[in-house]
Amino acid sequence: MISIAFISLGFALLVLQTATATLIETHTFSPNLLLPITIYVGVNQEIAIARGALIAFVLGYFLDAFCGSPMGLQTFISVATFMVARSAGIRLFLQGVLFQVILTFAISLIAGGTLLALQAIFRTVTPFPSADYPYSTRVLFQSSVVTALLTPFIFIALRKLTDWLTQRTDEGSAAP
Repeated sequence: MISIAFISLGFALLVLQTATATLIETHTFSPNLLLPITIYVGVNQEIAIARGALIAFVLGYFLDAFCGSPMGLQTFISVATFMVARSAGIRLFLQGVLFQVILTFAISLIAGGTLLALQAIFRTVTPFPSADYPYSTRVLFQSSVVTALLTPFIFIALRKLTDWLTQRTDEGSAAP
């Protein structure tokens, strides 16, 4: 049930971000709202690794479908981010807001840089290569900052959702 709730929250965040982008120009400040969910699932030891990888896969697939990138790039980055977060196993991440923001910023830069590198590798070569690298790095930095600043709010929503679903499950199993 928690898996479906996390995936539904991720889908709702993507829809909200898409709807907001039609009203407000956020191109260079476009956050990756699914990254905090992937990190949360990765550091949450109560979620089994197979289930967490599946959640990360589905969220990455949704991001691929929404942003129009080649299928599989965001999915790969999402699952890789989950694996890195799981292997790090940082328990402090779930407790300190400042640490959450800093770590999400760092992971966002790494994930975004990896995405840019993969796109550069697999992109067809144009006869006149464009010099958009300063623009790409500025967009990467700005979107990482916005993602990091929104992380505490997403984590609060994830904690409340987890607590609510856990409480519902406990009440249902405690009935005579």
